[in-house]
Amino acid sequence: MTQKWTRVSRRMLFTWCLLGGLICMFAPVSLTSKLQLAYTYVFSWPLQAGHSLSVASATFSPLRNVSKSTDAEVATTEYRQLKNRVANLEARLREARREIEQLSGVRAVPQWERMEFLLADITLPGQNQDVLRINRGQQYGVAVGQYVMGDMSIIGVVSDVSPKGAKVKLITDPTSQIAVTLGESEIKRFMKGEVGNVAKIPLVSALQPVPKGTKVYAKKMPGLLDVPVIAGQVRQCRIDPEDSSVLDITVEPVCEIAGLTSVMVILSSP
Repeated sequence: MTQKWTRVSRRMLFTWCLLGGLICMFAPVSLTSKLQLAYTYVFSWPLQAGHSLSVASATFSPLRNVSKSTDAEVATTEYRQLKNRVANLEARLREARREIEQLSGVRAVPQWERMEFLLADITLPGQNQDVLRINRGQQYGVAVGQYVMGDMSIIGVVSDVSPKGAKVKLITDPTSQIAVTLGESEIKRFMKGEVGNVAKIPLVSALQPVPKGTKVYAKKMPGLLDVPVIAGQVRQCRIDPEDSSVLDITVEPVCEIAGLTSVMVILSSP
């Protein structure tokens, strides 16, 4: 037996739905209430499931936003830290290049090949302009009595040292005294610091002329200075007013010490 399908027109379907709606509208309240309860009972599970999904979606959506926001903040922080690290490395590279350039200039003097040099930065000037403090100390082999150079000339001697720093007494300090030689002559004397950013060389015979501009060298000192190194030049030379048999020699540094930011410590030979 074959089953036949009855085709219902759209107009007929509309009519039935309209009649059903009118019946529900004019039906007694007791009957419609029972229909509502039946509908609620039959479709309670799908309605509860939909409500739970809605609540869950509303609950976890902010958490997802917070997670995304946290990830973005972490990425931004890591990027900033990476940029700062690169900037620090670039600064260290520039500093290393500066040290290499300065050391290369020192090594260009063949007579200095046997000496060891240590680059040090000037931290703070002392209580007067005749003293400097540097950021290298005993940990780097710095010791009292070592010569210190600025602009390829002797500017002072280490007078005090700590593990991480040292004090440099300049050749112009009134308490300074270093052995020197005058020009190409065999005159060897002690040069003493004087007030006014100058130094004096006493006890030079008036019979030995010393022209203005004569170079003054720190004397060779085995273990401290392997060869003489320039320290100053004669600014003025005249007969000593107190003793006409000797000269009054005034020496000025050949380095603009006030403009220095770093110096070279000549390390003692072992």
